[in-house]
Amino acid sequence: MARNSPDRPCVVLGVAGGSGSGKSWLAKKIADAFPGRTAVLCHDWYYRHNGHLDRARSRRFNFDHPSALETALLCRQLDELMAGRAVDAPVYDYATHSRRQDTRRVEPRPLIILDGILVLCEKSLRERMSMSAFIETPDDIRLLRRVRRDCAERRVDLEETLRMYERFVRPMHKRYVEPSARHATWIWSQLEDPTFPGLLIKNLKRRLGGKASA
Repeated sequence: MARNSPDRPCVVLGVAGGSGSGKSWLAKKIADAFPGRTAVLCHDWYYRHNGHLDRARSRRFNFDHPSALETALLCRQLDELMAGRAVDAPVYDYATHSRRQDTRRVEPRPLIILDGILVLCEKSLRERMSMSAFIETPDDIRLLRRVRRDCAERRVDLEETLRMYERFVRPMHKRYVEPSARHATWIWSQLEDPTFPGLLIKNLKRRLGGKASA
């Protein structure tokens, strides 16, 4: 098992951008380039438990506001990983708005990727990052991707996806997500620059040492 230590500190990469911008795609591409050397932590895993809310209250809940996430728990678990200790990250059920009883085991690795729309909004997370990338993707493309993802992966129907986008996702993107780009090491215009992922992988290779997979 790869372990982190003060003599061989890990690299923490933040990957931010709006919902549907391609954060998970970029995180996976990087992880595939460094097999066995990457741990991914998704901010979405740390939504607060809301299974107790009735339907009317859950429809008013803003899942795109920073307060919806238990960032302090993410910070504690990130610190554990950086110290070389495995963590049991939470699992969130988007259909029931609840945190499940089972957890996902995350092992320490030399490269840790923080993936989430709000990771650059949180100073406590930024302070733990070695570098970060913000993905710029047009609003219409992001909405199309969110619709496909919600229907296929999260058991959320089309009408609910569109309601949440109009009432919460878009205004919170303008208020919190988009302005957080100023904290990023790099801003990637996804549709205009296909070379960025490769350049980022090369940068990480230099920091981590060894070879990245093709």
